[in-house]
Amino acid sequence: MQRFPSTTSNSPFATGLPALYAVAFLSGLSLGLFNPFVSTLMAQHGIDDVWIGANSTVYFLVIALGTPIVAKMLRRIGLRGTMILGFALMGLAAPLFPLTTNLSLWFIIRTVMGFAVCLYLVSGQTALNYFCNDSNRSIVNGLEALCFSLGFGIGPVIGSAFYDVSPRITFSLGSMLVLSGIAVVLIGLPEKSISFKQPRLAVFKKIKLPLQGAFAYGFSVATLVSLYPVYLLRHDYGVEEIGYTFSVFIIGGLVATVPVTHLADRFSKSKVLLGSVCMVVLSVLGLSLLDNIMATKVFAFIAGASMSPIFPLSRALIGSKLSTEKLPSGTALFTAIYSAGCTAGPILSALAMKYWGDRFIFSLMLAIFVIFMVRLMRTKKKRMLGYN
Repeated sequence: MQRFPSTTSNSPFATGLPALYAVAFLSGLSLGLFNPFVSTLMAQHGIDDVWIGANSTVYFLVIALGTPIVAKMLRRIGLRGTMILGFALMGLAAPLFPLTTNLSLWFIIRTVMGFAVCLYLVSGQTALNYFCNDSNRSIVNGLEALCFSLGFGIGPVIGSAFYDVSPRITFSLGSMLVLSGIAVVLIGLPEKSISFKQPRLAVFKKIKLPLQGAFAYGFSVATLVSLYPVYLLRHDYGVEEIGYTFSVFIIGGLVATVPVTHLADRFSKSKVLLGSVCMVVLSVLGLSLLDNIMATKVFAFIAGASMSPIFPLSRALIGSKLSTEKLPSGTALFTAIYSAGCTAGPILSALAMKYWGDRFIFSLMLAIFVIFMVRLMRTKKKRMLGYN
């Protein structure tokens, strides 16, 4: 394996970074295109909410449990090989989903899709810390998150444009777009030697706050993409309206992510993160309590604008708290906790909908963000008093 020195350029477009932005875009595209329409397809075939939530849970659980396996693969086949394998698996598995109505096969296909995402998600997150440095880490994280959000926003639009014609077209087109990631990696991403150690308790303690942000973000995003389409269908929204509602959410993230992360560089990551979390709480309350199409879109925009920066801000905090040699371990732990949040979100929210009613789809998400908000406030107070 060819060994490259750590980048010394402060540019957010230094060698390897544009390719990682493209990988993030395709990762977001796969999440935004496949996940909502997997749930829509299952709902249209009369599948119970709990099974829909369980199917999404399996998908994200595989991502969480696959992290240590992917860590070993990174050492053996490198960053590029791991990403390429992930894109290939997703491109081959996703088009199979609308070809069957067998629930067991749907779970098997979803398992393969989850491992594929794990391959290019973990390798991409790890590569990001290897190709940037402390002077450009926040803006690189912001741009990467922006690209992910852009793909996440375009995905539902592409999907809704073809889904009414045929779900097979939607899934096949998404597959072709994901497969293009292989060319991106081969052309734009140089190989780097990886030193990857298992996360230790000392690392966990240093990054508990960003890990809480990763879990909250993963829980909320997975709930939104997996169950919100079902909620909107039951409230007489058409497939096209569902696509537009998701797009408004993503547009909010596109507009806010880079400016918010830039503010975090100038002032304080934790202060800006606290402001974002407070806005998430307000917007989720609005989505839960109001059932008007215009109000839904307004609060969806606010939710996107406040929720999207949470992931890059939390990840940037890891770079501030850990030394360079511990960053890979911290990043792996961050990805695993994010995936754990994605795993818990759909199944727990589906159970809340089943036993408490549709209106409680966001109740658990709201509780998690309120707890995170209180934790951030306490941390801020301790720093003001000189305890930290």
